[in-house]
This record gives sequence, C-alpha cells and structure tokens, in this order.
Amino acid sequence: MKRYFFRTHKWDAINRLFGGQKEFDPHRYEKYTELEVVRQDDGRFSVWGNDKEDTDLLRDTHKDPQALFAAIADLADEVVLDED
Repeated sequence: MKRYFFRTHKWDAINRLFGGQKEFDPHRYEKYTELEVVRQDDGRFSVWGNDKEDTDLLRDTHKDPQALFAAIADLADEVVLDED
C-alpha cells in the first residue's frame, strides 16, 4: 500500500474527493493540516484528515469506480510505500 500526503494542494484534493457530495461543507476540513490518502494495492483507498493532535477517518476504504484517486494522485507532496 502507498500513503499519499497532501499539504500544498490539500484544498484541491478535498474539492476533487468530496466536492461532489450533496452536503459538502468545506469548513469541515479547515482543522486539518494535511490530507492523507491510503491506497491499497487493489486500487481501493481511504482518506484521513490529519492535524497536530489527531487523525480522523474521512472516507473508509472503498473501491474507486469514479477514478477519484487518479484525479488527485499527482498533487501529492509526499508518497510513502508501506510494506506490511
């Protein structure tokens, strides 16, 4: 699995991942210093909001039929390979 960290383009990633949701509220994401996307080897991914003190699960691990991950992957500030 790989972990993608979005800092510089955090808002672009948030808008692409969640902006199409019916009840999208950008203020919900203001407290996060970075967005972390964990992509599984089979293409599923989850999204985490990280701040100085805590981490919140924003999207549970699901398949990606809308190719949301492909729309943000190149915006990542850092990519870390986790070999479990």
